[in-house]
Amino acid sequence: MAVALPGVVEELLSEMAAAVQESARSTAVPDEHLLSLKFVFGSSAIQALDLVDRQSVTLMSSPSGRHVYQVLGSSGKTYTCLASCHYCSCPAFAFSVLRKSDSLLCKHLLAVYLSQVMRTCQQLSVSDKQLTDILLMEKKQET
Repeated sequence: MAVALPGVVEELLSEMAAAVQESARSTAVPDEHLLSLKFVFGSSAIQALDLVDRQSVTLMSSPSGRHVYQVLGSSGKTYTCLASCHYCSCPAFAFSVLRKSDSLLCKHLLAVYLSQVMRTCQQLSVSDKQLTDILLMEKKQET
């Protein structure tokens, strides 16, 4: 069962992707989409765009086809994001998204989606063992 983002978020990201694809030579997002991002996500949108501008998002891919994103947060800590199920290992995701339901996404997960749309995601190929170790290390840090 696939987990879906709210329709308004899916539509906004889709429109942004189309705009970036249309302007083939640039990753610039039109102002109206930036305003929409700010309206939907509040201050998290600006923080996520800052992470994208600093190229803080890395897609780690293994030979088996598994994908994990790592985002270097503004604090210097690296967080693991799973875009397929809309999950981030940061405390803000656990508190604001899951527990309180104040936010749709944390800034790290939003940065992942924005870097996909803007085609600015760093790419890193890792072995299956390395990817497993990354996920297991993340699990140990949570406990």
